[in-house]
Amino acid sequence: MTRLRTKMEALTSKAEDITIEVNNAELHGKTHRKEVSNWLEKVRSIEVQVSNIEKKLEEQNKCWDGCMPNYYLRQKISRMSLKLIIQADELIADGKFENVSLEQQAVLGCTLPTTSIASKTTADVTLEAILHCILNTEMRIIGVYGMGGVGKTTIMMNINNRLIKTTDFDHIIWITVSKDVDVNRFQRRIAKKLKIDFKEGEDDDDTKSKIFSALERRKKFLLILDDKWDDFPLDKVGIPNPSEENGCKIVLTTRDLRVCRAMRAHAVKVKVLSHEESWELFKKNAGDVALSMGIEELAKGVTRECCYLPLAIITVGKAMCGVNDVRVWKNALKELQQSNLEVKGMDDVFVQLKFSYTRLRNSELKSCFLYCSLYPEDHEIHCERLIEYWICEGIIDKRETRDDNMNKGHAILDELIKVSMLEEIESIGDYKVVKMHDLIRDMAIRITRMESPRSMIKAGVQIKESPIEWPTNAERISLTLNDIKVLSGQPNCHHLLTLLLQENPLEKIIPHSYFNHMCSLRVLDLSLTRIKALPESISNLKNLRALLLWNCKFLEEVPSLSELKELRVLDLAFTPIRELPSGMEAMVKLQRLNLDGTKELRVFPIGIIPRLSFLEELTMYQSGWKWSSMTTEGARIEEIANSTQLANLEINFTDLSSFLYLVNSGNWQMMKNFRLCVGSRISRYYRYNLSIEINSCNLIGEDNSLLLPYNTRWLYITSCEFISLWNVTCSLNTSQLCGCVLSSCEKTEFLMANEEPLLPELKELKMENMPELLALCKGIPSLDALKSLESLNVVNCHKLKYLLPVRLLQQLRCLKHIVVWGCDGMEEIVAEEEEMEKGRNEDKSNMTMTPSQLRTLRIFKLPNLKSISSRVLICNALETIIIEKCCELKKLPFCVHNLPSALKQIKVSTDEKELWDTLEWDHPQTEAHFQSVLKFTNDLR
Repeated sequence: MTRLRTKMEALTSKAEDITIEVNNAELHGKTHRKEVSNWLEKVRSIEVQVSNIEKKLEEQNKCWDGCMPNYYLRQKISRMSLKLIIQADELIADGKFENVSLEQQAVLGCTLPTTSIASKTTADVTLEAILHCILNTEMRIIGVYGMGGVGKTTIMMNINNRLIKTTDFDHIIWITVSKDVDVNRFQRRIAKKLKIDFKEGEDDDDTKSKIFSALERRKKFLLILDDKWDDFPLDKVGIPNPSEENGCKIVLTTRDLRVCRAMRAHAVKVKVLSHEESWELFKKNAGDVALSMGIEELAKGVTRECCYLPLAIITVGKAMCGVNDVRVWKNALKELQQSNLEVKGMDDVFVQLKFSYTRLRNSELKSCFLYCSLYPEDHEIHCERLIEYWICEGIIDKRETRDDNMNKGHAILDELIKVSMLEEIESIGDYKVVKMHDLIRDMAIRITRMESPRSMIKAGVQIKESPIEWPTNAERISLTLNDIKVLSGQPNCHHLLTLLLQENPLEKIIPHSYFNHMCSLRVLDLSLTRIKALPESISNLKNLRALLLWNCKFLEEVPSLSELKELRVLDLAFTPIRELPSGMEAMVKLQRLNLDGTKELRVFPIGIIPRLSFLEELTMYQSGWKWSSMTTEGARIEEIANSTQLANLEINFTDLSSFLYLVNSGNWQMMKNFRLCVGSRISRYYRYNLSIEINSCNLIGEDNSLLLPYNTRWLYITSCEFISLWNVTCSLNTSQLCGCVLSSCEKTEFLMANEEPLLPELKELKMENMPELLALCKGIPSLDALKSLESLNVVNCHKLKYLLPVRLLQQLRCLKHIVVWGCDGMEEIVAEEEEMEKGRNEDKSNMTMTPSQLRTLRIFKLPNLKSISSRVLICNALETIIIEKCCELKKLPFCVHNLPSALKQIKVSTDEKELWDTLEWDHPQTEAHFQSVLKFTNDLR
């Protein structure tokens, strides 16, 4: 037995060591080998047998105490012991394992605790869109972005839980990246999730290699990276690139659209909830108390103040659950309305939202962001004006020119949009509008109460009187969009930089010394007020950089501005001023002067323009003062022609010769934008950049030839006399002209004649109210004529019988849109040349023509239109046909063999069902094809 005990001690020690190794391996997510399990089981078995022998010996010794021993039993035990010794030796020899464990084979994924998403809600639609991207074999990386608290993580958790029940992926791996995670820490989180043995101080390449190998072993994986704030290359971390071959996908959630783009991810935006969804979510979290009498309307108000943001709705809903005291509900609503965020739980929401602000990379961005909170709640923010505020307050006034500063401002706006701090709601060319989510604004207001720049914000809250006490340390004050009629007192605000008072029915500012204690003021906006006279103390604002009086329709008196030597922007647009404020020649730093719509302005003094050596923008569209090269009463056009800094010029000319003087000077070559108008009549069309408008001029003869800047983009000719557009615009055939409008030119019979190479780069052409127009082209059109044209619009040209000859249509290979309206004499849209000449109408139904790019055809009020084309049209891109009041139309120019496959809709006015029923078709299938997309409606847009 002594020998057996010795062997067992050795075997037990060995088993204990191996058990420790196994336990350590399991802590690291590994699984022990089967042979190790079997070995340990054998050790436990032999331990039991030895224990039984020990017990039998002990019992035998007790039973035969002082008597003869049982030699038979002892012999039996001896034989068993020898057998166990041999087994122990074998187990000791077999227990020399090189590795006791294997890498754990990961399960598909794990179910995550989350809130379920109701069917057909905004979140559900987004979820389905993301899921579609994940299962789309062509998309490898998907970026889910949106503002903090909007529900990105909840949506992805629901997707995770749905996919682990399918066989779409071999493994689904969820990793929360979170804030301030560098590559090394990110690798640690992945390693931990993948159960990789990660050693302190391990070489980065080794770690990367381990992660790569672990993910590759998982074959077709879905890697979800939640709350990602930065981008970094996948190979730097060790993540295999998703490809069609490996079937792997990566989904990341982020607040920053730039992360999606840097990762080359297909971006999906998560939007806030609808009004109805917000109320349902609030009721779900607040419980039945939200429907109680006296509380329901308050609860709905509280929901509105949560601004459709799921995080806020859930937080506030849970905080109000079980609260049946109406007074508590009233207080909660008031606190939320005043942006106090004092409602229980809102601090947590604030912390979530503020982190986006904290992450902004410099103080310039942060200050620009906080400035947006000066606008009223849910207000549309016009970007050009906002950037001008930023520049004039001095936040971004560090570049050489105003244009450079504006570009910097747009770059900052773009960054704030991409990190979901602002939302872009409209963008048309240079015109851009953004909004600030109400809770983001509340967070910004809260920051300005605690940190610099300190602000007092009472915008859009319908106060009727200005605050009695103004904070002396305020740097920004916004009282815009209120009901204030009188400002009185002398606010002591020596640190004030911005004062916004626009959109108030403000009539008086008293006393005249009102601004005496605002010596630091840089931005003063009184636009859209009823102010009649500015107080004298404005003259003392020596640091003022922007004086904005746009649309002050009752303004009569402006004091001398001779002391405003720092002024960069003076906006007097749409004011009734008859003369410019005195002292303007002293504004040597002025960069923008806006006099648009100053219809009462009678004179522009001589010598001011040369003194304004930094002036970059002069806008006087629709001003009463028109520039001339011959005037003796004020400044001449020569002053503008000699100005070297002008980058944006919008002015009116008295006559064509004055306009030509400026064009011949070449000054326009330095300009990035101009809008120049000749004549008294102003076009009703939207004014595009780089546009010329010629009104009521005789353009016939060499003395009246029209010379235009070669970079002109839009040309409007109204009520002018000319023979053909070629005679007018021959200088433009190598130009950048993309649009032309001809209106009310009563003597013009043809647009072009006899192979004139008319405007080969033109994209849009509109002709209206041309009573003598007979045809677009007299004779054979040039091969280059209008070859880039995309849109053709003809209105009220009553002598026009045919819109386009076949030959011209065939060379308009880019034509996408045709609109014909109110042309009483029009009989056919596309006509054969011989028919036009001889008045015949031969059957061409066996011939075809292919306007391959045509997408829309709109024909309205053409009482004599008999045919669109005698030839069959093959229009594979055609999407929309709209017909109204074309009572003689008998047939559409399509056949069963070449039906327009892209057609989405045909709109016919509701009262013309009979017309449709009488149309002739070449085949029943043709009729069925068009019938399937037919809609009778009065909405014929």
